[in-house]
Amino acid sequence: MSKLSDRNLVYHVPFEILDESLEFLRRQGRRGHEGVALWAGRFGGDGFQIGRAIIPRQTTGRLFYRISNDETFRVLESVSNEDLVIPMQIHSHPQEAFHSEVDDERAFIRHENAISIVVPYFADFPVAEFLLRARFYRLREETNWEEMQVHEIGRVLRFAGI
Repeated sequence: MSKLSDRNLVYHVPFEILDESLEFLRRQGRRGHEGVALWAGRFGGDGFQIGRAIIPRQTTGRLFYRISNDETFRVLESVSNEDLVIPMQIHSHPQEAFHSEVDDERAFIRHENAISIVVPYFADFPVAEFLLRARFYRLREETNWEEMQVHEIGRVLRFAGI
């Protein structure tokens, strides 16, 4: 089992990474568009340390975002060159936060136990409300994204500053 597939792996997310990602999603939302940010980092300390928010070039609209194959390759090459891994993504919806069929099919990350976070209302809420408003999903099988329970979120996700 690779470390990323460990259901008990603890992820540490600095406030700056969360804030940068939400601000990007808000800017997208002001245009009436969804957006996605990828969180990269490395193993260290007592788990996995998220150290970088990657905003890939993306085609977006009110109900979608797409990352081209060329951009996917560019991002993967970049993180590989920096010895980083992308275990998580965060994206926005115009209304409710849920993982749609399109989200399931187009997720950037596809390893077992990958984490996908969905925020409602184009992230137009204070950062302090993030944990209350966002929905967290884990990839259980090839395309089976299941919503994480509150106790699991608290056990494996550590957000500094909120």
